[in-house]
Amino acid sequence: METTTVNSSKKWARFPGVALVVCMIIGLPQAALAVEAGDVLDRGADIFKTNCTTCHGLAGYPDPESPLVKSLGVLPANFSDPLFNSREPSSDWKIVITYGGPALGFSEMMPAFGESMSADDIDAVLVYIKTLGGEHDYPDGDLNLFLPIRTKKAFPEDEWVWKQRYTSQDGDNAWRNVLEYEFRIGRRGQGIFEITNEVQGGDTNFGYFEPGYKHVLKHDANAGFILTAAAQLGVPLRSKNNWLFLPYLAVGKILSDKWTFQGHGRLKLDLEDSDKHVAEFAGIVHWVDAPRPRWVYPALELVAEVPFERGSGANQKSAVQWSVLPQARIGLNKRGNIALNAGVELPLNDHDRYDWRAYVYFIWDFADGGLLEGW
Repeated sequence: METTTVNSSKKWARFPGVALVVCMIIGLPQAALAVEAGDVLDRGADIFKTNCTTCHGLAGYPDPESPLVKSLGVLPANFSDPLFNSREPSSDWKIVITYGGPALGFSEMMPAFGESMSADDIDAVLVYIKTLGGEHDYPDGDLNLFLPIRTKKAFPEDEWVWKQRYTSQDGDNAWRNVLEYEFRIGRRGQGIFEITNEVQGGDTNFGYFEPGYKHVLKHDANAGFILTAAAQLGVPLRSKNNWLFLPYLAVGKILSDKWTFQGHGRLKLDLEDSDKHVAEFAGIVHWVDAPRPRWVYPALELVAEVPFERGSGANQKSAVQWSVLPQARIGLNKRGNIALNAGVELPLNDHDRYDWRAYVYFIWDFADGGLLEGW
């Protein structure tokens, strides 16, 4: 190996011009990309200083004591706050810059720049605005993908979710309600509180209280990727239920401007009866190419459940229980932070489990405004 390296070096030493050209060919694309990124950033900084600093401040922090800011009747966005800067996708900000605040139910004091700025100018100023939050470890808002029905979401949220599920079975239909409260903890964490209520055969019972924690292990906005680990504890609220432990890994990936993917692997561990352990795998592809958050976003979800104990004879379960779940997220207000997710789950095998299941989720991302805002 050493001889080969020395000989190769001697060969290149005979042709210094060729070596220089090779180095230039390798280095020029990277240098060009760095220059281009720098040009975009400089361009965005110039545009921001010319059009935005009067209200938002030179460093992205609005001065609440400024006579102009006081006259607006509303405090402009604080881009220097890293949590605010990272919370939502830049596509929402682009709509506000292009069409003005009212486009997403924000203040009329935020003017529209779509006619005075080119699309490239708007993209450049968005790149610059993202730098005003400084160096931080908050996952970027572009990784805040839509909440699926079965697949666990990787991005940490501040959100209320009311989940409803109707199960159609021969002579044993059931209605299940879950109220979930999610709240951010630090830069990468999220707390979870869930409570379930079930109605079956005329009986109404609370099932479980499920506290939990979710933590982002890795996030990369440039790669469009996020990975999260989480766990919940199922605390039974009635004597016939057993304690549960529910750990999982969740992943989100931006496939393109039009498509996203999310997936998870989860264990449902019955702490009192190991025969009831189940492994669950789910994945969903969402279409996201829409002009506004108030839109319909179709998706297709696939779920695989693997029971640890399959049983025997006529009651033997399939090795893998498959189901498919077409669904759609429906943005209700202009911001899309109040939305519905509706779908129907159909078993692909082991049809004795249920005939079909219907789901409706009501979602309120309260960090983006109150229930009466943004309409």
